[in-house]
Amino acid sequence: MTKDLGYGPRLSVEEFEKAIVALYAGQPADPGRLAALEIRRRELDLMIDHRLGRDYPQRRRDELWEIQRQVERRRWRLVFGWLWHAVSYRPLHRQANRLANYLVEEYAKVLSPEELRAYFDLREGDKPGLPLDSPR
Repeated sequence: MTKDLGYGPRLSVEEFEKAIVALYAGQPADPGRLAALEIRRRELDLMIDHRLGRDYPQRRRDELWEIQRQVERRRWRLVFGWLWHAVSYRPLHRQANRLANYLVEEYAKVLSPEELRAYFDLREGDKPGLPLDSPR
């Protein structure tokens, strides 16, 4: 676990997993646009509570949420572009990596380097990225 960042206690892995299950339990298959947004926002807050601390500032949470929404729009363009053009795995992987890098770059505007490592659960010197570094 990373060192204390000064944002109060963090949710443990068990607490985080239980909260995520509770968040999604009982939700309809298609909750509607506004309800789905609220669920994703609550999920982000739970991740922040788990990785950074429960007292992480609201203003900065809001900034991360806006970044998350921008990334979500880009992600949908990526998916629809892939479906529309039947892009092969390699170009899709490159585009997904660009999207992941964009997310990290945008989060880095809000999070300090130490917070970024804690949020993405990285060791000193590690860079955030997709699990598969190179396409098949």
